[in-house]
Amino acid sequence: MPPDVPGPTLRQTRALATRRRLLDVATRLFCDDGFSSVTTTGLCAAAGVTRGALYHHFANMTEVMEAVFGDIEGQLVDRVVAGLSGVEPARAQLTALGPVILDALAADDRTTRIVFVEAPSALGWSRWRSLDGGRSLTLIADILRRCADDGDLRDDVDPLLSAQLLLGALNEAGMYIGTHHTTHAPIAHQLTILTEGLLHQ
Repeated sequence: MPPDVPGPTLRQTRALATRRRLLDVATRLFCDDGFSSVTTTGLCAAAGVTRGALYHHFANMTEVMEAVFGDIEGQLVDRVVAGLSGVEPARAQLTALGPVILDALAADDRTTRIVFVEAPSALGWSRWRSLDGGRSLTLIADILRRCADDGDLRDDVDPLLSAQLLLGALNEAGMYIGTHHTTHAPIAHQLTILTEGLLHQ
């Protein structure tokens, strides 16, 4: 039999609940008021926690934003993966990628505001890109590699480099929607045109 694994203590459970509370409230405040308007004092008051509790988890508001961004961006990637599940072959996933991502953004206005408006401003472009280039880039690169394995990717396309450029286009689409509050359909169509250009016709 496997050895018993001790569960979290009451103190650890409470600490995790406090961290979750801080992230949830910070997400709401960043969306409603903007990152630059939220102070540690205001966050603690809204969350009903002490400043000591905040600093137990985060050194400053930038670290709070990093955690909020990681949380929301992870949820976005999960929704995109779910939206692409059952779509085959890989070339169909590639051409569906833009519309699926924009549908995922449309499902939750907080995502667009946090991922494409507040986080880049709060964290700076370089840090934001380094955090964003994890699961998102891996997902796109995997689709492109499978397209290449299927013989559907154009011979002159570099899957990894194209994944970087495509991620940039998708991020620009999200930023455009976040700042212009425009409808998604025309942008989704343009993203589909971009992805189709990587494939043998």
